[in-house]
Amino acid sequence: MKVKITLISVLLALNLCSCKEGQTTTKTGIDFSESGLPDIGKDWSGEDLRKALASLKAIKKTDTFSLPRLKDEKTSVIFKKIMNSLPTVNTSDTTNIFDQFDNMEAFNKALPDLFVLYAGASEKENKFYSKEAIEILKRVIQESTNSSELFFNSYIGGQNKSIDITERTEKLNDGTFKVFNGSLNINDPSTKFHPIDKLSLAETISQNLKKVWKNLSNEQRTGLLKRVDYFSENSDSPEVRGVLKNLAEDLKKSK
Repeated sequence: MKVKITLISVLLALNLCSCKEGQTTTKTGIDFSESGLPDIGKDWSGEDLRKALASLKAIKKTDTFSLPRLKDEKTSVIFKKIMNSLPTVNTSDTTNIFDQFDNMEAFNKALPDLFVLYAGASEKENKFYSKEAIEILKRVIQESTNSSELFFNSYIGGQNKSIDITERTEKLNDGTFKVFNGSLNINDPSTKFHPIDKLSLAETISQNLKKVWKNLSNEQRTGLLKRVDYFSENSDSPEVRGVLKNLAEDLKKSK
């Protein structure tokens, strides 16, 4: 349950142990083509994505361990289709900057149903969907980073320092802080994601936190650095500890 609370805290911000790898295929042989899932051979609209998530939600009520998996031979194409159909923020599209902000809003709206599917309410479920939950969280980090870079590099620079801009900056930075803080907490030994997935998450945190570091307030940087330092010493994965130790050194040089 702690894991699910941590993931939900990341979600709200936007609206804002070593174990065996386990089962690698879905538990049941469900025919997804008869479940109401849109045709994966075509481009999905926002409505198609909503239908797909609703379809999977209904399937999960029948069998918790029946959702598409990233590495499952038969269902990985479906999981990848869902992830590829999520709205994305294009930092290079500075001409249509408000369209990109709309994309971030649409991305945020799609997350609740996605987290409900893969966040898990039990240790067994968290282990089973470890890779998928981490992939979703990595995507959240990436989109949060893109939004921060677009806002500070292409939008705020051309605006007067008005009250409106100040409020938008504080709101965006608060969300960015909570995304990275919540993601770092996944490294707590009490969480039951697979070590290889925790390492992948740590690498994503490292790559992206350095990009937004200069955009955050001093208080937010201090808070995040404390968490990075803490898990560089207390993560149950030596590989994760190494990644976060290097990150802490880089961040301290940037202060």
